[in-house]
Amino acid sequence: MTIKDMPPTGWSPSGRKVAVLTGGDSSEREVALASSKNVINSLKDKHEIDVFDFPKDIDKFLESYKKYQTAIPVFHGPGGEDGVIQGFLKTLGLPFIFSDVEAHAVGMDKALSKYLAKQIGLLTAKDQILNKLSKIEFKKSVVIKPLAGGSSIGISIAHNQFDLDKSLEEAFKYSDKVLIEDYIKGKELTVPIIDKGEESFALPVIEIRSKNTFFDYESKYDDKLAEEICPAPIDDKLAKELQKQALKMHQALGARHISRSDFIVVDSKIYFLEINTIPGMTNNSLTPKSIRAGGEDFADLLDIWIKSVIGK
Repeated sequence: MTIKDMPPTGWSPSGRKVAVLTGGDSSEREVALASSKNVINSLKDKHEIDVFDFPKDIDKFLESYKKYQTAIPVFHGPGGEDGVIQGFLKTLGLPFIFSDVEAHAVGMDKALSKYLAKQIGLLTAKDQILNKLSKIEFKKSVVIKPLAGGSSIGISIAHNQFDLDKSLEEAFKYSDKVLIEDYIKGKELTVPIIDKGEESFALPVIEIRSKNTFFDYESKYDDKLAEEICPAPIDDKLAKELQKQALKMHQALGARHISRSDFIVVDSKIYFLEINTIPGMTNNSLTPKSIRAGGEDFADLLDIWIKSVIGK
């Protein structure tokens, strides 16, 4: 996908000029472009929108940024979801929706976000951090994750030494440090949180049933490889506890407007996995499905968030 594939934009009744920043140069670039397409489709009748493909369009954006009331950074992965773009926008003095610098930075770092989760009483899998010089012997099944990244890119499960060595080699392609967690096999569940005004609300829980070993990149963007059930077919007590924990994490992180927390549940124990500060917004993404199931309208939410940062 390229910027040329984006829907047409133009004048809108609100008179607000909005800059959508998207693309990036991470491994999640294509997902970001697909997410931004949905954002633009949701807003094109309400606002005047210009789209900038970063980093290619950075000079073009710098020449014109003063004419915009707000920016919408739609990035996934390092360079856009880790606070870098948000810090850039703060330096320019241009308001933007979604979380601020600090929340993105901590949320993108899987070790830091897990540390925060533990500090607020959430259960997490045992883990360790490795760099490229680290040596590790296989003892039990583990999950290998790049320390920074999303869409399950570079993540794999190792059940023996060969798998472990191969998985580490793959993960180090995407990050200088790698997180290794004890493998927990259970029910995969996720909970989006949205802000409306001064309050934050949990949306319906989603259960993910992947046909692959886990909910990997391929499963996330191919409807045939995963079943995503919303609301999740779980008892009310568990659903409410998951929503409570996701809300707690959203608030502890200082996330703004939207986030999505992922969990594994096994034998009634809830394990926090990670938090996404700019969750996927494509047609196949989890958060838009939960927004619809919760009776909310994505376009209306975007409009509320835009108004909240420009004070109108």
